[in-house]
Amino acid sequence: MPAPAASALRGPRIAAVSGGIVITAGNKSGNIYFYKQEKLSKWSSAKRVNDINEISKEGLMSLSADGSKIYAILLVVNNPKGQSIYGAGSADGGSTWRKNIIVYASPSGTVCECCKPTVVVKGKKVYAMFRNYLKGNRDLYLAECSDGGKHFTEAKKVGNGSWKLNGCLMDGGGIALNNNEVPQTAWRRERKIYSTESGKAEKLIDEGRSCFIETINNKNMYAWTQKENIIVMKPNGQKVSLGKGSLPILKAFNNDKVIFVWENENEIHTSFLSL
Repeated sequence: MPAPAASALRGPRIAAVSGGIVITAGNKSGNIYFYKQEKLSKWSSAKRVNDINEISKEGLMSLSADGSKIYAILLVVNNPKGQSIYGAGSADGGSTWRKNIIVYASPSGTVCECCKPTVVVKGKKVYAMFRNYLKGNRDLYLAECSDGGKHFTEAKKVGNGSWKLNGCLMDGGGIALNNNEVPQTAWRRERKIYSTESGKAEKLIDEGRSCFIETINNKNMYAWTQKENIIVMKPNGQKVSLGKGSLPILKAFNNDKVIFVWENENEIHTSFLSL
């Protein structure tokens, strides 16, 4: 793919589906493309995810899959000065894609213009989280769906406080589902990281930015950047520093071990931690 978009979490997204691996990737022209590894390392030809050509100018997106169900959300230009949250779904492992839908359009004319959205799929349920821009506040909002990504509920603000900010901070948030499929979220407000379970009060995690969350055996583990270091918080509250870096991502490797991936000085680093 020519001229890929790859800065500030604009790079490719990967997910496992029935029978293979899928990847979405954006380019600097404003298109998001889909690829699938079918068999013997053979990849399918590129398919464009966005219906309208060159409409995802920021290249910010998220991808999730469960079985043969795939869902992607992306920031889409809805006028020369604004961005909205759009969704694209597939029920057959990416062979065909439904028409894009609007997940959320802010009454202010735009959501936060360059903060990465996040999506999680489980069965027919889809959860989309994004940073909004309402009345001068740049807070995280969560929209939910129970029909495979065709119709979303009205988006609700995540957490108790608000962050009034005249500018985009390029910092989204993280979302994971516990064993009861209840959303667990983590996000930044000002210089601090917060977390909450859907419907419950927020709790302070620590100071930092670029946070991520994963749920293992109904327990939450967090990762974020603090003073140019990657910090991890285990379910028991223990904090571990993985070293210098930024933009951490974590994923459960099995029922008691997590893999961490982050960037430092143009290199990708990895580490495993047990619960």
